[in-house]
Amino acid sequence: MPFAKGAKATPARFDRCRKALGSEESKVAKPAIPDVITVVATAYNQPISDLVEKLLAKPISKEGPAGVSIHENGYSASLVVLLVSLLESYVSRLRFVRRDEEIRGDLSTPELLGKYFPDLPTKEELVEVCLVRNVVAHNHLWHLDVSDFENQGSPAISNPKDLGFKTNKNYSQVVDISTRKTHKLQMNISPTSVNRTDVHKVFDVIWRTLKYMQVKNYSHTPLAAASVKFRGKNRKFGDLLLELKGEAGSVAP
Repeated sequence: MPFAKGAKATPARFDRCRKALGSEESKVAKPAIPDVITVVATAYNQPISDLVEKLLAKPISKEGPAGVSIHENGYSASLVVLLVSLLESYVSRLRFVRRDEEIRGDLSTPELLGKYFPDLPTKEELVEVCLVRNVVAHNHLWHLDVSDFENQGSPAISNPKDLGFKTNKNYSQVVDISTRKTHKLQMNISPTSVNRTDVHKVFDVIWRTLKYMQVKNYSHTPLAAASVKFRGKNRKFGDLLLELKGEAGSVAP
């Protein structure tokens, strides 16, 4: 017993008890496997679920002179970054297990996956998704004229390239400067305009890519049937896509 019968469990007694037991507590069972690789992967799932729940707690906001509301933009931008990080975590694992293949180490995620999977169906979409992630992660600024927003909207005075930002090498091919959207997926490219419709598109592309990778080789991309807490219930991680799709169009009055 750590304490004599009837002895008061003071903090000092707890400290002495921990020291006495230290040698026993420090004994760690020998791991069943000799080595590990440090992959975050599904550890992102619950934080992503939490952010989706917070985002959908309010209807999507209307576009104002500077973009969407702080609530809409903050949660949406955060989700875009985490969703791409989820994919890149699995891609890092894939790079490790296929490290004997002679592939350059400076390729972007879409380029690398294109090398591993020449028939990858989401490559063009991934280029746009990764570009939007970079836009919000590095806050590629636009300088906008909002002096007559009601009649003229917010025309651009300067775009990120004009302002000296180091944009993706295929920025000009992917982005429609006049609409501030990507060509294929029509995602917002102005950081403060990113909203849940963009999150839904990013999630969809990321999830389809991961499922494709899993089908190609489960041992290389072992997508567990991860369960997350969402609105007080256990849900499959992929089900969050349905929640985003169902609520993406509800605009606040």
